[in-house]
Amino acid sequence: MEPPVNPASTVWTAFGRALLRFLWPVILLAALLPAQSVDDPPQKIEPAPDTSAPKIKLPFDISGFLAVRTLQADDLDTHNSYREYSGSIFVSRALGRWVLHSEVNFTTAPEYDSEGIHLFPPRPSLSVKLDAATANYNLRDWLQFRGGWEFVPTYWRTHRYQSTTLTVDEPLVDQNVFPTSLAGVEVHGDKYFEAGGISYEAYAGSSQEEEFDHDQQNLYIERSRATGGKVVFHVPSRHTLDTLDIGFHVLALRGSDGGHDHLYGWELNMEKGRAALLAEFAHANEGSPTGAREYFRQGYYIQPSYRITRRLFAVARYDWLNRDSRFSDESESRESLGLTFRPTPDISLKADLDRYQPDRGLLPAYYGAKVAIVFFFHRP
Repeated sequence: MEPPVNPASTVWTAFGRALLRFLWPVILLAALLPAQSVDDPPQKIEPAPDTSAPKIKLPFDISGFLAVRTLQADDLDTHNSYREYSGSIFVSRALGRWVLHSEVNFTTAPEYDSEGIHLFPPRPSLSVKLDAATANYNLRDWLQFRGGWEFVPTYWRTHRYQSTTLTVDEPLVDQNVFPTSLAGVEVHGDKYFEAGGISYEAYAGSSQEEEFDHDQQNLYIERSRATGGKVVFHVPSRHTLDTLDIGFHVLALRGSDGGHDHLYGWELNMEKGRAALLAEFAHANEGSPTGAREYFRQGYYIQPSYRITRRLFAVARYDWLNRDSRFSDESESRESLGLTFRPTPDISLKADLDRYQPDRGLLPAYYGAKVAIVFFFHRP
């Protein structure tokens, strides 16, 4: 009798192979291409006298971005592509040690939106949501307190803004394993030393998450009591790397049905000269009210990138996701290769070519393309 195969070890083996598959081109490019920019240093230009009318200074800081994207639905076997018009507005106000922050997002594709709070009744072609509203008190850099409605601090949720990311679409694992947001409180901070440092977050509250019912083929909102924490080590590398950050994240959920879910994940962020590597893994054990595991969800992505010039970036990514281990048609993967061009710091033009593999090879793979135009604005 053969010993049972541990699905987690199989995934880790596949993840390691995929990591090596995507890491070696980055190392090769970093070795062959120059690490320094050959552009001439900018000349100092004296500013012209300002003869315009005085600007009105707002009592708060406001910024955001507008984006137009062509995307593919995360359920890859549907072959469903669509165009999305979206945007985000961030409003912040500093009051001594306090910082008040809010984030409002809108999209014309509500069925693929995050789990925020609707500001207006949703329409089939428009959703406007409050995705963050927090008050932060800074006692020390290493000891801060925050409360309100905020995102669960996975790497991509924290750095997902289209004006800064290099890819057109989010990874498959984003919003499909960890819940998106919660209402609660947290303690967080950063502590840096002469070499390296550490960042941490500990939080508790109530989360809400869109769940997919495989039998009914529909989405429903699952609300849970959440307790979690995350730590990121800024590892000193003796100047071998410019950045080496390794993070670990755990989260416990107690659902409205009495079930106990246990989630964990890790992230990796490496940079050296023009080359960078980003990777993230997430796993969720979905439990019954008795505490026994019913099934699991998990996924990961590996994303190497290379800065060709100051304004042009090349990026590749491999995604894998299993939404429900009980069904063979809930596993899918995606391979992407793209370019991002930033003619100015406020504008980002992106294009990706993709290969989709739905249902763990039960359906044939197919190809597609995605593009995006993003405009960032800031009004201090």
